[in-house]
Amino acid sequence: MNTRFSLTAASAALMVAGTLNAVPGVVYNDAANDITPGIATAGGTLDLLSMEVSHTATDIVFSLTVNGSVNSVDWGKFMIGISTPGGDKTTTGNGWGRPINFASNGGMNFWIGSWVDNGGGAELRSNALNWGLIGATYDGNFGGFSFSGNNITYTISRAAIGMSGDGTFFFDAYSSGDGSGDSAVDALSVNTPSISTWVGPFTTTNAFSYTIPAPGAIALVALAAVAARRRKA
Repeated sequence: MNTRFSLTAASAALMVAGTLNAVPGVVYNDAANDITPGIATAGGTLDLLSMEVSHTATDIVFSLTVNGSVNSVDWGKFMIGISTPGGDKTTTGNGWGRPINFASNGGMNFWIGSWVDNGGGAELRSNALNWGLIGATYDGNFGGFSFSGNNITYTISRAAIGMSGDGTFFFDAYSSGDGSGDSAVDALSVNTPSISTWVGPFTTTNAFSYTIPAPGAIALVALAAVAARRRKA
């Protein structure tokens, strides 16, 4: 697993000035072609390559890149398990009842499930509601969802998952088949095949983390970047 954080001096200066809401994203990479032969095609849509996570004052944005066109396998499903501080968590089960579990950080408490067929759509579910629906694209309460080429982008409210302030949450992303009993054909958190049969199961044991820093910390980083740029000049 690899992460990359990028902050340009120009972006830092804008942050200091208070004119830039979005924070440059962190990219989390997965190995290509790490899918068991016979389950799905290596190098295809279900092969996850990376996820970029960023945030604004109000939202969190997940940008998933796959190894192929999202339209080439129109029955593919793409999901994100999330574990935020506190809340009702589970280490077994998820919002769609698939054989995918989350053992990191005490378990998951939020679930994003999406599909790219029939016009596409996404749902946000909470374990505190017995995996009931918080919002969906079809009821106008999801936030933002789009897909094109080899990218799928999700925008959800920070408040919806209890991340209005600073703090760290953990997550993993998964691709899966059309069947409700299908497991994680590929998981972002592992660079080897996730499952050997469609039904898996798969358990996330080493989730990624993403930190939303306190406003003062962002300003310090921004000032340091600007100072470094000036020294080089």
